[in-house]
Parts: sequence; C-alpha cells; structure tokens
Amino acid sequence: MASGCQRDFRGIYDSLPERKVVKAPKSAFVDRIAAITMKHPNTVRCWLSGTQKPDALSRAMIEKELGVPAPELFPED
Repeated sequence: MASGCQRDFRGIYDSLPERKVVKAPKSAFVDRIAAITMKHPNTVRCWLSGTQKPDALSRAMIEKELGVPAPELFPED
C-alpha cells in the first residue's frame, strides 16, 4: 500500500488502480472481501458506500485480510 493514502475501508478501495487488465482491480477487491466474509458482493458495495456497516465478525475478517485495524477501516462518524 502506498504511503500517504487513506487506510479506511473506502480509502483502500479508492486507492486501487483503474481497470487495465481482464478483471478490474476494484471488482477483484470487492469479490475478495465478499469471499472472505461469505457475503454477497452487493453487501460489500453497501459497506463501501456507507449505507450498511459490516458486523463484528466481518470486520475482524477484513481486518485480518487487509492488515489494518478495524477501527481505522471503519471509523465511527
């Protein structure tokens, strides 16, 4: 991860490169998070847009996958 970029969940997603190969990096990110949390990709997109928040178990799984503390990924507004 590049230094100086946001480390919240949306910031990590936004920092991914645009599509240049067969699978778009941002779609791959959503699919990977959906797979590790066993949620539908649309649910992950809702987390990214802020319309829903992941449950504690999903947060822990995302934290482990990305190596960023959950409170930093999902700051309380």
